[in-house]
Amino acid sequence: LEVKQRTVLCCFTLLAIINASTMRLCLDFSLNRIVLDCVDAERAAPLIASQTFSNWRMQLQMWLNQVGMNRLTGGQTNGAMGSLGSSGSNVSCSELWSRQTQSIVVMAFYVGYILTNIPGGRLSERYGGKWVLGAAILLSGLLTLITPAAVRCGGPYLLVVIRLMVGLCEGPCFPAVCALLAQWVPEEERGMLASCVLSGGEIGIVVVQMVSGLVAAEKDWPLGFYLVGGGAVLWFCCFALVCYSKPDACPFIQDDEREYIRRQTRNNNLDTSRSQRRCDRAVDAEQPAAPWKSMLTSRPMWALLSVSLQPDWGLQRYPLKLQKVLDNWGTRGGDLWAELGLVITVAGPRMGTWLASLSSGRLSDFLVAHRILSRTQTRRLMSWLVFVCGSMYMLQEDDYGASIWSILSMGAYYAGIKLLPLDMSPNYAATVMGISGALSALPDLLMPYLHNWNVSNALIRSIRVTLWVIGACYISGDEQGFNRPWRRPQ
Repeated sequence: LEVKQRTVLCCFTLLAIINASTMRLCLDFSLNRIVLDCVDAERAAPLIASQTFSNWRMQLQMWLNQVGMNRLTGGQTNGAMGSLGSSGSNVSCSELWSRQTQSIVVMAFYVGYILTNIPGGRLSERYGGKWVLGAAILLSGLLTLITPAAVRCGGPYLLVVIRLMVGLCEGPCFPAVCALLAQWVPEEERGMLASCVLSGGEIGIVVVQMVSGLVAAEKDWPLGFYLVGGGAVLWFCCFALVCYSKPDACPFIQDDEREYIRRQTRNNNLDTSRSQRRCDRAVDAEQPAAPWKSMLTSRPMWALLSVSLQPDWGLQRYPLKLQKVLDNWGTRGGDLWAELGLVITVAGPRMGTWLASLSSGRLSDFLVAHRILSRTQTRRLMSWLVFVCGSMYMLQEDDYGASIWSILSMGAYYAGIKLLPLDMSPNYAATVMGISGALSALPDLLMPYLHNWNVSNALIRSIRVTLWVIGACYISGDEQGFNRPWRRPQ
């Protein structure tokens, strides 16, 4: 049985996205357990003497509480909460792990994540996606492994630093994956293979739920970090041995497959010379600088940024849903694994979304290959499906069976919007993905503000709809001029 190397590459990049997703979310679902462990320890020793904390740590605690409350209330702080941690000579666990501090801990990841998306994209284009992706996952995995020790040694203070570093490491993941897909995935198979890979975060969410269930059953929250971090390190060891940045650098690929990929990719970075196949450093060192001016003045680019931001607004409440599942398990005293129906209710839509992305991607390939629709028309069709199905989901959110609209919406999103960087500029797909990825992470960073605005302010909802409609009308699946800046004057 002959296995295509592009299939191997797609499988490993899918696993990379799953690993990145689990490492991002594992803390969200373990933070409550961490706080409960602190409370359990406090019962044995009710108060932590303030002498065990130096002055800078006390001041940092007060600052975290103040900043967190400002973030949650839009600058209007309650006097009692504003003085939390300043009264008395002792620090309790409720003060040490206040809700505001927990918010800062979660937010730290997204600060780092946003900062390294674009630099990670440029590094992937210049030096190859393999080692950028590999280093990102490996470092994130190692940091995840030491997270339990960091919590025990430094509490929330050191945890903020660790999560910031994890975010910095994970930022390049999606751009690096995009750089690899631009080199390996033929245009005829882009909808199916690329959407399969880029929607891997949905599987990652299911994996996190399984790990959370195991942690809840074992009542050992560090176990989740060890499993997730260990999986990332194991992935890196296998990935480094069998995957390469370009088909021309891969010693396992057949000549006919290499030639097929070369014909089916639009970028100019592929080099079929034998000298370039000898090592994985077959990356074009003479690649020109990114055409920033052309990118930022491109109408389809701004349309992409407009539509990339929207779907993440609907992904913010999943940790709360899963936490309700865990709380329900705790109050009923049952085994979470026995609560299969409840688990499927939360995790089922995620697996359904991944399967829907495969179907939507295959449909996109069919429409383009048979010239029923152009590539641009196909991507716009998918974007309108996202809009219509997403609107139906919001209208029927509380109704039974409404999740089917969410599944269809996100399936079309991965088979449409997420593929646009590869369509618009294969040579600079990683940079385009980095720009759109950094922007799409803003809802996660500003979740409390955005949730309150979106619920209470009709103007904000109207602006979102307007941006989506405009973006859906102007997105393009055609190669843009900035893909080959050396062919045209800037």
